[in-house]
Amino acid sequence: MPNLGDMTITAETPLHETPLHTLLKESTARVHDEAENSSFMGDLLAGRSGRDAFVALTRQLWFVYSMLEESVDALADHPVIAPLHDEELRRLPALERDLDAIAPGWRDDNAPTPGTTAYVARLKECASDPVRLVAHHYTRYLGDLSGGQVIPRLLTRHYDITDGLDFYRFEGIDKPKTYKDAYRAALDALPLDAEEKQRAADEAVEAFRLNTAMFADLG
Repeated sequence: MPNLGDMTITAETPLHETPLHTLLKESTARVHDEAENSSFMGDLLAGRSGRDAFVALTRQLWFVYSMLEESVDALADHPVIAPLHDEELRRLPALERDLDAIAPGWRDDNAPTPGTTAYVARLKECASDPVRLVAHHYTRYLGDLSGGQVIPRLLTRHYDITDGLDFYRFEGIDKPKTYKDAYRAALDALPLDAEEKQRAADEAVEAFRLNTAMFADLG
């Protein structure tokens, strides 16, 4: 029996007929809001924090994307991952450029918080489970192409931050909306049965919870 705790999918819609992108979005609605409204992100984006909070977040994201992209690379040829795999999405090189700019010497003293450590461990598990990895691919990259596009403007407005923002810029994606539409279509076309779609949805919920825990460690 699917766990419908966070879902608004109608009872009349069989799970196998529900588009995966719809299932993921509706399954994660509540936990998505919790992550967006965490005290850390709320303060950072409202101008109540400072440059140090921005640097701290960038440091933690390096650990997350290091493992996410290692896991995706390991499964790049798998039929469940290959349709989503795109070098234009890769964020690790941009994160490293950002950290070089805003935290010189960061490689010598960067350390994950407990929440980030748990997040990375989960991503490592998913390196052998493409269905669950799809959930993390969706939550991270689609988020970066959506709400993530507002973050640089707010950081510049509130803190006069103009450096270290390459992570948020997808230089090879000229039209994010068009790209996201194609991404959702690729999600819906993945060769997943109803049980696998539910596992992906459950993992997406967990991904947001892990993200929220990472934020909680930061403030």
